[in-house]
Amino acid sequence: MATVVESALASTVREEAQSPEGTAWRRHADRLLRYAVPVAVGLVAIGVVLRFVATSQLWLDETLSVNIARLPVSQIPGALRHDGAPPLYYLLLHFWMDLLGHGNFAVRAFSGVVSVASLPLAWLAGKRLGGRRLAWTVLLLLASSPFAINYATTTRMYSMMIFWSLLGYLVISRALEQPTTGRLVGLAAITAAVLYTHYWGIYLVGVTAACLLLKSGRFPSRRLSRSRSDGANAAWSCFLALAAGCLAFLPWLPSFVFQTLHTGTPWSNAAGLADILTVLNQYSGGGPWGAALGLTLFALFLLGIFGTSIDHRQVLIRFKARYEAQPVALVFMGTLLVAVLGGTIAQAAFVGRYTAVVFPLFVILAALGVTVFTERRMLAVVLTWTVCAGLIVAIGAQTSSRTQAGDVAAAINKYASANDVVVYCPDQLGPAASRLITLEVQQYTFPRADQPQRIDWVNYEQAIKNANVQEFAERMLSLAAGHDLWFVENSNYSGTENKCSQLLNWFSAKRNSQVWVTDDPTITLENESLYRFPE
Repeated sequence: MATVVESALASTVREEAQSPEGTAWRRHADRLLRYAVPVAVGLVAIGVVLRFVATSQLWLDETLSVNIARLPVSQIPGALRHDGAPPLYYLLLHFWMDLLGHGNFAVRAFSGVVSVASLPLAWLAGKRLGGRRLAWTVLLLLASSPFAINYATTTRMYSMMIFWSLLGYLVISRALEQPTTGRLVGLAAITAAVLYTHYWGIYLVGVTAACLLLKSGRFPSRRLSRSRSDGANAAWSCFLALAAGCLAFLPWLPSFVFQTLHTGTPWSNAAGLADILTVLNQYSGGGPWGAALGLTLFALFLLGIFGTSIDHRQVLIRFKARYEAQPVALVFMGTLLVAVLGGTIAQAAFVGRYTAVVFPLFVILAALGVTVFTERRMLAVVLTWTVCAGLIVAIGAQTSSRTQAGDVAAAINKYASANDVVVYCPDQLGPAASRLITLEVQQYTFPRADQPQRIDWVNYEQAIKNANVQEFAERMLSLAAGHDLWFVENSNYSGTENKCSQLLNWFSAKRNSQVWVTDDPTITLENESLYRFPE
């Protein structure tokens, strides 16, 4: 029966292909394919432009980056001990701002330039793995990625993580072919740069080192061989280069240990296996277009690992990963699993944006899935849909507001008076709004009554638990004697234990309240309310 059905289907396909309508459709599609290169270049250009378009004000994370990076270089490491990040991105941003200033576009452009610099690396990575067709596919997927575009317009280190990952892939690929001194030194330098950019680099470096050690024949579970192949020798040389790069991290190790013990992410729970499922949503964005793109990327990801083209019309799915996809998939999935394990042990969060360090590997695997379609017309349809969906999602994200800090600051600048008191609860609302307030007002944050420019994450949850709401409220009201008190509040922040609501109640019990800005839940990252308590 199966043979009969397959024969009937094959006959139908041949009849359709030989029919006048089928022949005309193929001719029309072939004419359109003549414009493939200029269309591809145009789509990449749109992706490049979007990397410098963001209409929102800076939100918390971005403002923290700017406020730390604008410190004197000698003070940046000390400030980061209370922030929880390594220093490379902040040092580079410091010098970038010295040249271009502190405006929204200027500080975001640093990530945009780094993201654009990643595109030729993506093309080279694809060409090295699978030729020009894969090169163009990887380039188009990365250029149109909502994830990559979003963080290209975010003053954080995530675009730099993508850049180092691609550069490291290229260098380690060449070093495994021929481990020259220059390539090995470059690999060591990139390893150090990854570790000094974001601590998730530890997971990537660790998994990569384990793979190299296994390939070298020196892994404890494998017998040592006196005559290892050239490939094993090259893998051992690359492993030693990674180890040398890790040694460069030793000067920062005391700060890393302090941060690990005393800083954390109070807004999220410890990592779990289910968190890996959230990665795809991060890569594809929200809304119906994002959901459709997510399904497409997931299918392409699986095809890239397990799919093999039989001919122009058939794809074979096997449980064994394709040879060229094996190392990429192993490092990608291995890094995510080790991150979950590390987060579970250290009670640290698994946050989707942190996976930027392995995001290029996901793009490469999805691109391999696209090239499974060897028939040019089908490949063009799949790739065009994926790229266009990505750009549509990205345009929506780039034109949406990330924070209500602009509304809060505008109201205070217009209606407050000098020496009025502005209180932020939690303190995480302070950096973005205070950056935009030009009026000379007194500004304090709950729970520590600190200035609002930066956040002290050291023992953060304990600081909130120890804070006495009544004492804090009475102190703020005393400071506001003879002046209005403005309260910027969001009671839904994890870890605040409803203390912001309690603080609002204390202020309301002593003074009449007026609502000036209403919490807008449609804001993507940072929504807040503004209350005025007149004297």
